[in-house]
Amino acid sequence: MRIKRLFIVAAWLAFAVVVLLSVLFLAGIVLVKWSHLVFNTSTCEPLGIYQLEGSPFPLHDGEMVEVQIPGPAHHPAVAEGLKYHWFPAGQPWIKEIAALPGQTVVLKRQGVWVDGHYLPNSHVDRRTPGQKHAIIHYPFGTYHLKAGQVWLYAPGNYAFDSSYYGPVPEIHILEKARPWRVIPGSQYWLVKRSD
Repeated sequence: MRIKRLFIVAAWLAFAVVVLLSVLFLAGIVLVKWSHLVFNTSTCEPLGIYQLEGSPFPLHDGEMVEVQIPGPAHHPAVAEGLKYHWFPAGQPWIKEIAALPGQTVVLKRQGVWVDGHYLPNSHVDRRTPGQKHAIIHYPFGTYHLKAGQVWLYAPGNYAFDSSYYGPVPEIHILEKARPWRVIPGSQYWLVKRSD
């Protein structure tokens, strides 16, 4: 009889723990949605949670934003990234705006210059980490951004930004973003090889 009672108590405790964990999980989802929080797991920006702050317009260079992924049909680098699962399809990205319409961008293997100012850690990689795949990049050259175009930048090692897929339409910018709880320096954890 005593073993049966212990079994019933243990079953009720297990049930209560499962219910409590479920409630906490659902509350976490509601909190994330209500607080406009998103998770960044890429090496483009520091790993962690970012808070979305509404309309990004008017845009300013240096601002951090949430961006809709450019379409793979028009960007071979994006198609390549999706093919090799470098990032999930349809998930928005956190990037910085490096240049706006009217600004000049120079793209070289050594990196990116906007109106003559070098963007730190913007070297264009030839291969993925571990040298497994060659990486498609945007053609090297000088670009004068037209109305409705922005150049995106991410300072992390192996960051996937406009150096690989070129300028993107302003309409791809979804919201302003700011770091909420991130791991400083985590965008540099994957060590970059110079080539």
